[in-house]
Amino acid sequence: MKTRYISIGIGLALMAAGCSSAKAAGTSTTTPATTTSAAPTTTASTASTATVAQEFLAAAKGADAAYVQWKAAVAGKTEVSQITAPATTYAAQLTTFDNAIMRLGASGKAATDIHTLVSDDGVVIGELNSESTQTQGSLAQWASQLIANGATAIQAGDAVRADLGLPPS
Repeated sequence: MKTRYISIGIGLALMAAGCSSAKAAGTSTTTPATTTSAAPTTTASTASTATVAQEFLAAAKGADAAYVQWKAAVAGKTEVSQITAPATTYAAQLTTFDNAIMRLGASGKAATDIHTLVSDDGVVIGELNSESTQTQGSLAQWASQLIANGATAIQAGDAVRADLGLPPS
């Protein structure tokens, strides 16, 4: 049974590799803010694709670092209580990332795809934040749903990256 929970932790870590669609994305910092799900915003003058791509990558740096911390924190853990804090921290960084990319000034398909990514990340963030309500009995199902929704977010992130001329995560 212990091996089962270790596998869950590893699966969670692998799922997180692309939630924010930054290469090896994920994160950790403080209490999560609410992710905006409103329509994408643009600046007074829409930024060029190259500028948006650079800013996207810059926003992803924090998510990348937090992912590495999160992955290390959950690897091999077997108890719900052991992954609660890392899940909350990771959710907070995804929120920070999402809030940053909503302000990039993207237009057209990139703006639409960013909105989709933020929406998909919001589902993952909600699940990460619900980790503390899980029991040992519900952890496997929770992890399975998190992995499935994480895969959806990875696809959305890869669409944004393609729009911006960046390689997939």
